[in-house]
Amino acid sequence: MLPLAVLFLATVLGGWVNTVDLRGRVIDDFTDQGIINASVTHGQRGVGTDANGNFELLNLPRQSRMRVDANAYLRTSVPTTQEEIRMKPTSWTALIVESGTETHIEKADIRRGTTVLVRSDAGINTIVSPHPGKGAKVLVCAEDHESKEVEVVGVLQKVELSRGGSGCPPLPSPSPAPSPSPTASPAASPTPSPSPSPTGSP
Repeated sequence: MLPLAVLFLATVLGGWVNTVDLRGRVIDDFTDQGIINASVTHGQRGVGTDANGNFELLNLPRQSRMRVDANAYLRTSVPTTQEEIRMKPTSWTALIVESGTETHIEKADIRRGTTVLVRSDAGINTIVSPHPGKGAKVLVCAEDHESKEVEVVGVLQKVELSRGGSGCPPLPSPSPAPSPSPTASPAASPTPSPSPSPTGSP
């Protein structure tokens, strides 16, 4: 009986030592806010994060890794012992509406300086990819609306524009394209200079 008891204890203790109950959180690396509905998977097992980015996965192999996915974020792989998982955004989506309403503005520009990052079409969401970056500021403008400078926060943001403005500021005229270098015509073979006649001896 004693060998069986020792084997049982070794198995149980080995399981405790080599597994981990993970209670972690998935966080936006730019805002430090939890990411809702991120998917944390290990093999065939997986869970989604709650509204604060929290999740729980029990009885995981300690020397192993998990995969973490979330919409608009770069997929990452982390050890099963890592409680705080930070994810980098890959894009930013703007929902551009008229101020005080839910009326979508179909055609709008999102600019950084004099560069148009994206020009929206009839779609409801306007996606800027790659993400403008942590703390980036962009100009959102549309015809017959007031322009607005917006600080980019997270990966999905509602932007309200008031009616009655002058629309998008004019962009600088494009610089004239440099004139192409004239194509050199094939050089004619140089005409050999006539050799001086040998001077005769007096």
